[in-house]
Amino acid sequence: MRARRGGRLGAAVLTVMAVLTVWGAAACSVIPVGGRSPADGNVRKGNPLGDPYARVIAVPPNPGWSAEEVVTGFRAAMASVDDPGREVARQYLTDDFAGRWDPRSGVTVYKQGEPLAVQTGEKESRVTLRGTITAIIDQDGRYRPSGGPLNEPFTLVKEAKGWRISAAPQGLLLSEADAERAYLKVDLYFLDAEWRSLVVDQVRVPIDPASNFAKTTVERLLKGPSSSLDGAVRSAFDGTELIDVTTDSNRVVVNLTRRVAPDLVGAMSAQLAATLAELTKGGWGFEVRVGGEPYYTDNPLAIDAQEQATFDRWMTPGDIAPYYMADGALWLLGKEKTGRPVPGRAGERGARTSPAISADGQVAALAGGGRGVVVAPLADGGQWRQWVAGDSLTPPCWDRYRTLWTVNRVGDHISKVLRLQDGQRYEVSAPELETTSVRALKVARDGVHVAVVVKDSLGEQVKIGTVVGQGTATRITNLQLVVPSEGKQTIKDIAWKDGKSLYVLTGKSELLEASISAEPTSLASDSRIQSITALDGSLIAGAEEDDGGKQLLYWNSAKWEPLVKNEKGLSNFSRNGPSSPTYPLG
Repeated sequence: MRARRGGRLGAAVLTVMAVLTVWGAAACSVIPVGGRSPADGNVRKGNPLGDPYARVIAVPPNPGWSAEEVVTGFRAAMASVDDPGREVARQYLTDDFAGRWDPRSGVTVYKQGEPLAVQTGEKESRVTLRGTITAIIDQDGRYRPSGGPLNEPFTLVKEAKGWRISAAPQGLLLSEADAERAYLKVDLYFLDAEWRSLVVDQVRVPIDPASNFAKTTVERLLKGPSSSLDGAVRSAFDGTELIDVTTDSNRVVVNLTRRVAPDLVGAMSAQLAATLAELTKGGWGFEVRVGGEPYYTDNPLAIDAQEQATFDRWMTPGDIAPYYMADGALWLLGKEKTGRPVPGRAGERGARTSPAISADGQVAALAGGGRGVVVAPLADGGQWRQWVAGDSLTPPCWDRYRTLWTVNRVGDHISKVLRLQDGQRYEVSAPELETTSVRALKVARDGVHVAVVVKDSLGEQVKIGTVVGQGTATRITNLQLVVPSEGKQTIKDIAWKDGKSLYVLTGKSELLEASISAEPTSLASDSRIQSITALDGSLIAGAEEDDGGKQLLYWNSAKWEPLVKNEKGLSNFSRNGPSSPTYPLG
């Protein structure tokens, strides 16, 4: 058996894959193998039924192809959108392996590095695909950025009809470009356990050339959430199925097999509007029908394009002012960039840090002198009360259910997550956190997603997980690493941007945006930044100059600018000035 490196393939192999750009049923052009489709730059918005998609058409193997050419053809066939059952791909396999190969068991997304490594014999050959794994797409569409080397061998045997693959990895192996062409990036919206909050589930949905994008998306919505939200969310669509999605008079018409419960119509409408929001920009509204007939006997069920904002105020919270600390007291920023102390004892000077504001007008903070977490109403006469004792607690945070969260760090490797509601204290089950050192925890405004900063031997890292259950049944599950620990790094602060993205401020004042479905990206870093808060597109930082002067900065989409004017009556504005900004539920 002799070994060689795979080089450029002959012209015969280039006929294996043709990439076509299709609008409706018309083929517009052909691009070379491995190139980017003109459709790749298209943002699928404003045309829910007929935006272009990139088509990958594979042909069956040729009896005269080499083992390397057969593997190349098989890789092209795996990427074929027009062959969802991968029937052409199975023609590259032996009969025995074709019966065992499961293309639906998940997708490995990779970036190819070296050329194919080929070892060729008379009756058996081995071809190895090498590169870097960049992501995994689970069976339910959950997209997980990943890493590590790709080293996948394909074993081939010589049959009467030519070389055939007798052993290969299960599932699909797709290049990054193939994955972009074959899958829609979709934000599905489900409901929290109390039917009050919209919770996003970021998934990848295979493009179906026999369907339209809106129908593909709604079909996936009706299947339920991915494994990342197991047990944490509900759907108003349970019990009904989709017949079709069409358009009529600038409305997207969703035709179901049956009605939902009367008290869930609003929730269903919000789920639908939020899920299709990116596909229907430009004045589209919605209508739900049942069996092709109006939803109600005498009236159609018309849904506003912004129904999700009416259903869940935190989807578009509007003009909400931030709070901050100044001279040891809590202040509220006014419209003229000047602040004032809040009413009650919280607006008086004291040794309190890390304020967190609830949705119903309470502030929680860490108290000095090891007195734990204290809480005060933001009202005249509001007094501080101790809610949690301890001298090693993480900064508190609130969720949308008026629940206070903190973590008691018993030792270097023991952490107990605590949840306090209506005078009751619950210890949250979080097996993945109990034997680590948790440095921070923040629940997203949807009440379901949670972010934690964890310290290990390599430094501090950030994970995003899911809150499941209430009261004594509360647990944190499905934790996924989004910012790894590198070079003994520390994390200064975290702040939820929305229900799917998190801002992370590192010890070097590098600002990152992280999520469970993408690699973290670097944003507007600034060496002065010490803390952050965010709400509905607004990003505010607490900053400190080299001389110790403090100020709040806001990001105007191009640069950081000062936010607060010199406060009247504030002693030594520079030294005692604004710090630790926070939005409600921030």
